[in-house]
Amino acid sequence: MWLPLVLLLAASAFSAPAQESEAALTNPFTSDADVAGGEKIFLSQCASCHGRDGRGGGGGPDLTTGRFKHASTDEGIFQIINKGVPGTTMPGFLLNAGPVWRVVAYIRSLNLNRRNQGVAGDAARGQAVFAKYRCAGCHDSTAPDLKLVAGNRSADELRLSILEPSVDVPSAYWRAKVGLKSGQTVGGQRLNEDTFTIQLRTREGLRSLFKSDVANVELDRSSPMPSFKGKLTDGELDDLLAFVYRGSK
Repeated sequence: MWLPLVLLLAASAFSAPAQESEAALTNPFTSDADVAGGEKIFLSQCASCHGRDGRGGGGGPDLTTGRFKHASTDEGIFQIINKGVPGTTMPGFLLNAGPVWRVVAYIRSLNLNRRNQGVAGDAARGQAVFAKYRCAGCHDSTAPDLKLVAGNRSADELRLSILEPSVDVPSAYWRAKVGLKSGQTVGGQRLNEDTFTIQLRTREGLRSLFKSDVANVELDRSSPMPSFKGKLTDGELDDLLAFVYRGSK
């Protein structure tokens, strides 16, 4: 079965997909073997439009840039493959989850070899910038793992995250302020929510709250990371990106 990915990528600015759920999903198939499996599916079913190297040419766009118009997360790409994009020529295919996740992993891998082309900085200097702004204080605890960031984000996406961090915040990093019927307020990172409970990561540790005890919930979808727009020079930003892609691995 052909897995068309037309309109998945575009050179224009990307936006968060409406298909993403509030409890963000992560790709469980990201090993080298999974990427290789995704490549086999891609070559047999997608290469006719997107080219064997994923750079387009048969009517499909270049998939190696890492710039997404209708998706910003792995879950978003997964949902586009399965559900399509209403109002466009991208149809949906209700496929088994495993093969789709492997295709997602392969698509994410396509631009890894191109990332350093867009980063002219020095990783050693970037490490000094990282230390200067005490980035490890968050990225060693509550903030995203930089190894994961380097594997899932293009240089353009990461630049935007550094300069305007609240533009696209995965739901896994939303913060919640929960008012309990007892009058107590509990705040923290919203990890998960189901029919009966809300799970938060607070400063004191993990906490699960029964919804029957909850009076109200306020969600903060902004990023706790400060904007570095106007704080970093172009050279410092390139150095920081070089550290994330090369020095932090």
